[in-house]
Amino acid sequence: MLVSNSEILRITVRKLFPFIVVFSFFLFSYGPISPGGGFQAGVIFGTLVVIFEMCNEQKIFSDIFYSLTEYIGILILFLALAIGLAITGRIFGGMYGFYTNSHIFANIYLWVLNLAIYLEVSGSMVLIFRYFIDWKEDE
Repeated sequence: MLVSNSEILRITVRKLFPFIVVFSFFLFSYGPISPGGGFQAGVIFGTLVVIFEMCNEQKIFSDIFYSLTEYIGILILFLALAIGLAITGRIFGGMYGFYTNSHIFANIYLWVLNLAIYLEVSGSMVLIFRYFIDWKEDE
């Protein structure tokens, strides 16, 4: 790959990696308050993993790990929707049923939904980009 030949890109990605991860978690933390937090954070984190792997010409984790990440996100989503349906009788009815007094954790249900979306999207981003990258070694 031509990306790994660039020393500037490799050093830049290595130095900015922790800051971009923190920014991804920052966007995730604002998910229950503002729209799109889990999705945006998942896209940023998944793309960062792909760029890091391209610069180092090695996979951080196998494809099975990211497939499991996707499945766990989908499982959390279905469990949250089933719990909301069981409690209120409406499929999204549980979104406003779990309140706390804390401002940060004002709605735990939305945190769970954002976590499910974050896991599913970040795993999907890595797998989608990996299908387009030609790896030298095959698993």
